[in-house]
This record gives sequence, structure tokens and C-alpha cells, in this order.
Amino acid sequence: MRRIRRFGARVARRTARARRTLLLRRTQHGRFGMRVLAGGPDADALPVVMALWSRPERAAAILEELAAQEGTPPIRLCWWNNAPRHDAAYRTAVRGLARAGAIAGIEYRSSRVNIGGLARFLVIRRLRRQGYSGPVVLLDDDQVIGTDFVARLTAGFAPRSVRGVYAFRQHDSYWSREPIEDGDAATYVGTGGCVVDAAIVDDPAFFTSLPDRYRFIEDQWMSFRARVRGWTLAKADAPFEFVLDERNQYHGLIERKDEFFAYLYNSRPDLRPR
Repeated sequence: MRRIRRFGARVARRTARARRTLLLRRTQHGRFGMRVLAGGPDADALPVVMALWSRPERAAAILEELAAQEGTPPIRLCWWNNAPRHDAAYRTAVRGLARAGAIAGIEYRSSRVNIGGLARFLVIRRLRRQGYSGPVVLLDDDQVIGTDFVARLTAGFAPRSVRGVYAFRQHDSYWSREPIEDGDAATYVGTGGCVVDAAIVDDPAFFTSLPDRYRFIEDQWMSFRARVRGWTLAKADAPFEFVLDERNQYHGLIERKDEFFAYLYNSRPDLRPR
């Protein structure tokens, strides 16, 4: 019986990998649609891209926090939902939004395959195909932000850069890291609460060179690919709070994150943080 269960688990993992690979192959060039749930795409808007999975009860609060942003261009909110079972909750939250405020439009895609945070970069690739160039804000659904969060995050944006609120200077491993201050150079920037040049996805290797084993560690991948291209990584000071951390996928990836760090910097020892 145990052998049967182990065999079934292996088949399930292989099937999941195959589905992710197929989805990425089909969508890596940004040739997919997104449904407009409110407003409409605005060429002058600032894209805010989020990958959703396990916190549908946060949807209404996220919309309210983004609607309340001050001192920013209109916001083009792009949601990629990795858990279709929550579609109704997200759509209901959009319909219940009392005021659009800073939100110019909301676009939405429901994915039958969970590809984790890498979905954000598929959305950015779609924006690039539409002719967008400039900053893109990446936000996680477990972050509670104040009314000046986006303005403060994007204030120091420059081309060929990644700036984020969760940033460190690393040393000889992923977990060996040094806290830094606003504006300081980093070797790692987390995808939750960062602003990145949309050109990050112009490198074909961004989608083709990431092993499936590390598909859900897109934060390290973004930071590494930016460093490979000689971009600037830096800390941004924009206060926020984490909530519902117990549902974060990283809890199952703690050891793999260090493994991925070694994998990346063994391939480019000249970039290894010291």
C-alpha cells in the first residue's frame, strides 16, 4: 500500500510539473488575456501586480488600501489568481469596492495551475507586449500598507533597478543576511512590496532557465537575474505589516531556499555575496 501511495505521489508531482511547464511555455511571451473587472487599462497608470493564492478574505482590504493611495499615478491593478476556487470571493470584493479612488482599473486572470509568484512576471511580460515601459509595483496579499506606501516605494525608482521593503545584503547563504537601511545596496530584494523595471522580463532566460524545482522561489530568481544583468538592487523604506503569515508558501521552502542560493551562485561565483 505504501508503495502504491508513493507511486501515486510521484505521478501527481510529475503531472503538476508538466502542467506548470506547459502553462509557462504558452504564456511566457505574454500572449494571454485578462478579464477587466473594473475601470479599464490606462496607458498612464502605474501597474500593481499581485499573485493570489490562499488569502481571499484579504481581497476587500487590499482594494481599500490601494484605493486610498495618495501621491501616485492612477493604479492599474493586475490580479493573477492561482486558486480558481476563490474566484467568486475576489469578484465579490471588486463589486463591493465602495470607491475606486487611486485605482483606475482592475484586470484579472484565473489559473487552473498554481505557478506561484512567477505569475507576476507573466503579467509583466504581457504589459511589455502592450508597449509598457517603466516601473511595476509587486505586492503580496499578506501585506497591510498605509496610504503613502506606493508613493514612498516608487519615489526612488530608476531604470534597471529593483527596490523593495524586504531587502538584505547577503553573505555566504540565503539565511546569512545583514539588515540595511533605506537606499542601501542589496544583494536580495523580495518580490512582496518592491518596484521593478518592467524590462526585467526582456531577458528570455528569465522564463526558460528556471528549474521547476525552484519555481516557487521567484524572489531569489528575480534578484539573481537582476544582478546578472548588472542592475541596481536597493532597500526602500515604506512601512507595512505582515498578516496571515501562517499561510505563506515559504514555510515549506525553508531548506530549499538555501539550496537554491547555492545552485545560483555556484553557477556565477563572481556574483556570490561576501
